[in-house]
Amino acid sequence: MGDRVSIQFKRGKELSVVLFDHWGGMGRVTHAQKYADELKMLSRQIGSMPLGRREPQTVMVDYIRDITFNLPRVESSLYIGATENDGDNSDNGHHVISLD
Repeated sequence: MGDRVSIQFKRGKELSVVLFDHWGGMGRVTHAQKYADELKMLSRQIGSMPLGRREPQTVMVDYIRDITFNLPRVESSLYIGATENDGDNSDNGHHVISLD
């Protein structure tokens, strides 16, 4: 039993890898959207680096850092795939978070 969901960041036609969360549920989607909204507001301060340009692949790496920052190990629940079909998101579906 889980609360499965997957998320992916998108800017223009560029997509990140997909983050699957076995226990995250819709809270994971809400958190990812909040993260993206904050990043959009900070992108001018961050500058011209890939994160400041909101490049989806770099954003996903930083998002994973953000949600695992206080964990000594990432032991369960989170895993990545190339597409939304590479894992189980059967409870809450797949959600694409816009960085535009």
